[in-house]
Formats: sequence, C-alpha cells, structure tokens
Amino acid sequence: MKKKNLLTNSLIILFSLIVAFFLIEIIMRITKIEYPIFQTHDYHRGFALRPGASGWWIREGKAFVKINSQGLRDKEYQKEKSPNSIRIALLGDSFAEARSIPTNKTFWSLTENKLNLCYKKNNKKIEIINFGVTEYSSAQELLTLRHHVWDYNPDIVLLAFFSGNDVSDNSKKLTKKKYRPFFVLKDNSLILDNSFRQTKPYLMLKSNLGQLAIKISNYSRIVQISREIYVRYYFKSQAKKNLEKNKKITHEEGVNYLEVFNPRNDIWKNAWELTESIIKLMNKEIKERESKFIVITISTPVQVHPDPNFRKTFKKKIGSNDLFYPDNRINKLGEKEGFKVINLAKPLQRYAEKNQVFLHGFKNTTMGEGHWNEDGHNISSQIISKELCKIL
Repeated sequence: MKKKNLLTNSLIILFSLIVAFFLIEIIMRITKIEYPIFQTHDYHRGFALRPGASGWWIREGKAFVKINSQGLRDKEYQKEKSPNSIRIALLGDSFAEARSIPTNKTFWSLTENKLNLCYKKNNKKIEIINFGVTEYSSAQELLTLRHHVWDYNPDIVLLAFFSGNDVSDNSKKLTKKKYRPFFVLKDNSLILDNSFRQTKPYLMLKSNLGQLAIKISNYSRIVQISREIYVRYYFKSQAKKNLEKNKKITHEEGVNYLEVFNPRNDIWKNAWELTESIIKLMNKEIKERESKFIVITISTPVQVHPDPNFRKTFKKKIGSNDLFYPDNRINKLGEKEGFKVINLAKPLQRYAEKNQVFLHGFKNTTMGEGHWNEDGHNISSQIISKELCKIL
C-alpha cells in the first residue's frame, strides 16, 4: 500500500512539474520573453555565430536576428565571387553584427545599396559581406580574416573599430570575457595565446551537454533563460575575482574604459600598443593578398551626444579635452602604415548637435547610450558610402 501511494505521489509530482514546465513555456511565448542563443564555441576564435540560429533580440532595440548557414548575420553567399562583382568583407563586433536593428537598416546593408547606385555606371555589383560578431576583439577579427574571410576572395576589407571596448578586449588584464584568443607582444612580435581552450565557458560550450542545451534552446524558453542566468552569474563572479585579484590596478584613479580617451595607466598604454600592432598585422596580411584595407572608427555615445554641455562635463571628468583621441590615433596609424581611415565621430557629432537627436540608444534602454539606433546606422552609411564611392 505504501509503495502504491509513493508511486502515485511521484506520478502526481512528475505530472505537476510537466504541466508547470509547459505553462511557463506558454506564458514566456505569449509575453514574448526569449533569450535566443546565437553563439557557439569556435576552435580558432573561442566563440562564433551559430549557423541557422534565429530569434527576436529585445534587450536593446527590437529586431529578428537570423544567422545564415555560413555563420554570418547576413544573407547567403556563394564563396566563389562572380566576375562582375566587387566584394567587400566587413570585420567588427556588435556594431557590425547589429542585433538591435533589422538587417536591411544596418549601416553595412544601407552602404551596399548606396554603393551600387554610385557604381551602377561601371556595370559592377557591390557586395558587402558581414563577418561582425558581438563582443569580438581585434584579435578575433584578425583570426576571422585568416580562417574565414579569404575563402570569399574580397577586394576590400573593412574593419569597424569601436574604441569603446576594442582596446580593452585585446588585453587579457582588462577584458571581462576570457574565453577568447589573445595576442601578446614579445620582442615587437605578436604571439598567439590560445589558452582559452582550457577555460570553463569554452569547455562547457564545446561539451556534449553544452551542445545539447543549445539545440534544446531552439525550442525551450526555459532553457534560454536558465542559460542567461548562468552567464550573468558567471560574469558577475569573474568581475568580482578580477577586482580582488587586481586591486592595485582596478582601484587606481581613471582605470576604466574612459582611459581610451586619455590613457595614463601602463596597462591601458600596453593595450593600445597591442591593438595597433594587431591592426598593423591585419594591414600587412591584406596587402600581401593584394586587397585594400580600410578602417572605420565607430563613434562612442559621448562623442556624438547632441548636448555640448554634456560633452564638456565629460571632458572634465576624464581630464582630457580631446574626445577624438581614439579616432585621431587610428588615423595617424593609417597615415603611417598606408591604409585609409574613415572617422565617423566628428561628422556624426555635427549631425546630432544640429538636429538634436541621439544616434545611440533605444526607447527600451537609454537614449544616448549603447549601440547605434536606426538614425545612427543611416547617417553612418551616408558618410561611409560617400567616402567609398571616391575610391571604388
């Protein structure tokens, strides 16, 4: 009798859990709560976009994101280039992947349309292939170039450089995300550090259990939110460990992303030097392939804030009068190494101030912070296409 009651109670509990699971799933779908997993592990780059992944991105802005079969947030492409086309490969991070914006309104899609209009008379088709991946560093972009981009035989390689986190992401001491490859400067040479392959997040993503969880996440919102909670907990704990481990570094005045505008700390100076070395190597490898290299410096929110008083206060806060330090530095590097640089911050600032609009930020986050909104992408595409039309 006791065994029968125990079995009955167990079945009731199991049935209740199953009902609860499906109820939560239904509620999450009705309320449109989802945390789609767009990334998976990658042997060379630590992580990459997952072919075939899709879902609504609503944390910032709102857009349906679909990753093609080649692991790109873009339409499908044949790797073999047609004879009458000019192919442009775009490298970058979240500004290039642009999850917050519908694909047809991203700066690279709009730029492609504008270039085809200005180049129509030459009977050539312009293609811009987007290799951008959220949270990528310059090191990962260089490895993307080596292991993926050349398969598409591009005529031009565009690097979308965002000083807001690209410099810190290249430094193992500054970045929050450790499961990525790094380059280390030794005797003026770049040495690749692949120790990320032993990190817990990479091994978890690579494991059978991790891959199963990713596959199930396509169908289960509960799995998605469980993964989201774990990721947030992991990065919070990592940040705490880094703070305790590097108190002398992180507690020093001005040691944060603002150092990008006024690098005073040796770690940030080294991060800048490392970043420039990676870009120089990228330029060298592109020239060896007889392609053209162009760097686009993406604006940071404060650079293009429409209120001049806000920018003035920010300058005092960081102890620098030059909000365009990163752009000018990359521009000087381009002049020295022989590649073109398109600086976006100054023209975007003029536009934002004249029209009193925010080019970064969304209604469901904070205007004036985060990534480009549709205006930011649109105006940037106008500036980029105008410059590219001159040289194509």
